[in-house]
Amino acid sequence: MIKLVDILLEDRFKKYKKKETIKKTYHTYACHFVIKFLKRINRTQATERIRGIKTVTIVQTLTDLNLEKFNATSVEYDFELVRIKFVTNKDPNTHIKFIQKALIKSDPENGIDNIIGIVGASPRIDTLKKVD
Repeated sequence: MIKLVDILLEDRFKKYKKKETIKKTYHTYACHFVIKFLKRINRTQATERIRGIKTVTIVQTLTDLNLEKFNATSVEYDFELVRIKFVTNKDPNTHIKFIQKALIKSDPENGIDNIIGIVGASPRIDTLKKVD
């Protein structure tokens, strides 16, 4: 996916204005995350809030039988496998770290609010795929 960005250039003395088009290349990636939820929180609502993270486009809940067996024995937490698609023009591994941080912690300077109910998230780097 290529996005064209128009930038207006002005000189110091404002004698002329020049419009330039800069090409930026954005790619779509998908990666699986194992997310740790509190049992008392609605997992569906927390999963929908993941879509609020910038650059995240699609969030899919996947079933994993091993996690379902573990959830049956756990008292406080639920674990769920989630596939997250995101768009970036940078290294996808560093962007996965950004998404992981956005899922767990809040950072008002970068516009990140933590998602209530999510306690932990770990990406499965081996499932990282370029979609487009």
